[in-house]
Amino acid sequence: MFDVFVRIFSTSKERSDRLIVKKRSVPVRIQQNEALLGRLDPCHPKRELIQEDLSKRAAGYKGECSVDYYLSFLSEKEYHIFHSLRLPPKDVHFQLDILLISPKRIILLEVKNISGTVVFGDPFNQLVRLKDDVETGFENPITQVRRQRFQLIKWLSKNNNFPLPLPLNIL
Repeated sequence: MFDVFVRIFSTSKERSDRLIVKKRSVPVRIQQNEALLGRLDPCHPKRELIQEDLSKRAAGYKGECSVDYYLSFLSEKEYHIFHSLRLPPKDVHFQLDILLISPKRIILLEVKNISGTVVFGDPFNQLVRLKDDVETGFENPITQVRRQRFQLIKWLSKNNNFPLPLPLNIL
């Protein structure tokens, strides 16, 4: 059963005994923003907006890469790792930062790389960051992971029924 599940996600048609089945790559949006900034006039009115988007995405990517060190300690025989997995439930795709699959469980990891002081659970159910005396609201990662978990369970039941534990994990 485990081999079938890994084959569903694997990018190669051969059976995978490797720890990392789907490798991490620099997100296309980061590459696009970098290329655009290289061509855009320094005084262009949208330049700051594109730079902010690039900075946020690059920080997220850096955070995901920093988890790789810890994942390297996992057993190659027990775990398969899928980075930046994008799955279609129906009409709308959903993205998972890291999905770990073993014969006994599926572990969904959502990675955040946010600087400053971080507070969970304000009245609007947001994550709030305080940095340089400025408060910034973000989507609550707990809500995000719950939604991703729901979408993944729905996807799994639609494609193959694998009744494995699926805990919530936020890094």
